[in-house]
Amino acid sequence: TGAGAFPVQVPVGAQGEAPDVAALRAELAQKDAQLKAALSKLQMYEEEADLIRAEQMGVVEAVRASGLPERQQRRLAVAIVREAERNNLDPMLVVALIRCESSFNNYAVSGVGAMGLMQVMPDTGKYLAGKAGFQLGRHTNLFDFETNVNLGTAYLAELIGRFGSVESALVAYNAGPTTARKILAKKENRVKFMAGYPAKVVKEFQKLKAQQERAVSLRAAQPTEGRKG
Repeated sequence: TGAGAFPVQVPVGAQGEAPDVAALRAELAQKDAQLKAALSKLQMYEEEADLIRAEQMGVVEAVRASGLPERQQRRLAVAIVREAERNNLDPMLVVALIRCESSFNNYAVSGVGAMGLMQVMPDTGKYLAGKAGFQLGRHTNLFDFETNVNLGTAYLAELIGRFGSVESALVAYNAGPTTARKILAKKENRVKFMAGYPAKVVKEFQKLKAQQERAVSLRAAQPTEGRKG
């Protein structure tokens, strides 16, 4: 009746597993590695497609003003297109906002503590990261341009949904939602504020869109000229 009355099972296999279990584990590990490789290749193709769109839209050209190394420029252009499309925004609006907020300075910090390309406040960044399902961690992570564009673009889209128009959302982006409601509630304050920051971003956006349309027209004309030649 004591514990010693029961025979002890001697482990089988290198890890104490039966040979068929060890073989299955090895097969699963191999398939997992193949899946990871396939996902990596798929991500590469998706990024390449995003880069092509970024070039066609003129985002790549606009990002050259960042002064980043070429590889980082490509990644930033891809991030802008990806996050803008994810949030149903025109990528050129994101470019315009970055130009007005930081002039593409990754390490820009405002007088009130807004950080990075899209000048995201640390508390806002933590809130947006939590909403997206990840932790921001240290507030200096806002200097990472992909993280900053991810959060800043999501915030702009959220504000457009809350305030009903791009111009009103830009008031909230610049002044904060609580202050923006007070500004927008009074016509005199609203007109005065709209003529400042929102008008600046919209003007930059319109300039970028005009450049984009000219570039598209030039590309469309090139094959025609080639056929005539």
